Amino acid sequence: MALLEIAPGVEVVGDLPAVYVRRLNALVVADLHLGFEEEAARQGYFIPRVQLLRSLDVVRRGLNETGAEWVIFAGDVKHSFSRLLPSEREELSRLFQFLREERRVRVTVVRGNHDNYLPIVAERYGVEVVKELYQDGILVVHGHRKPEGDYPGRVEVVIMGHEHPSLRLRDRLGFIAKLPAFLVAPYPRLQAALVVLPAVGQYQTGTSVTLSPDTYLSPILREEVDLRKVKPYVLAEELGVLEFPELELLEDLLAEVKL
Repeated sequence: MALLEIAPGVEVVGDLPAVYVRRLNALVVADLHLGFEEEAARQGYFIPRVQLLRSLDVVRRGLNETGAEWVIFAGDVKHSFSRLLPSEREELSRLFQFLREERRVRVTVVRGNHDNYLPIVAERYGVEVVKELYQDGILVVHGHRKPEGDYPGRVEVVIMGHEHPSLRLRDRLGFIAKLPAFLVAPYPRLQAALVVLPAVGQYQTGTSVTLSPDTYLSPILREEVDLRKVKPYVLAEELGVLEFPELELLEDLLAEVKL
């Protein structure tokens, strides 16, 4: 399958919320939020348990289509902040066992703000857990804090999650559609390209893409990127990836977000 390059050496894998980094032979995904259903149930909301099945499907298809030998999670593999839920322990174990023992690939977790207690499970499967990951010009962070900026070489591309970006568009009749999207923009501080990944998690519909810094979660997007230059690549079911112009040219189509 032909892959769409959205930044130097970084390609979208089919219609998946995943990128393939060719120079690392690595598949990168973000924001699985395993255990979300149990956390929701504790608050009185009962929803189908699909996060793990969805996550396994995405990484399985991504590995099959790219032949990657390394899976990098750009944070928030689990959901609960304050504990390791029973479902998180079980689902993390199943995910890591599939990758390490069945597919025999290297696995690295770039720790996100939800990944407290994840190392307890990761250690059992030899999964590497790091704060940031830099290799061969590629920097992978979660995005809930700014990159530290002390790297052994030049950063060409920064890949992050955290934001769960979705594009909300309205037509002339006022109909609004919300679709997950990759975001690509210049990152002036590091003189690099920034790639923001959509969430893998089925229930993480995410942040609506706008021109207002106040609507974003990540300090990188709020403070260090010119939002007018952000270019969305929308994941549309059965259509694949749709390339849109920069946000400054989409202003009339972007649905308003009430804060």
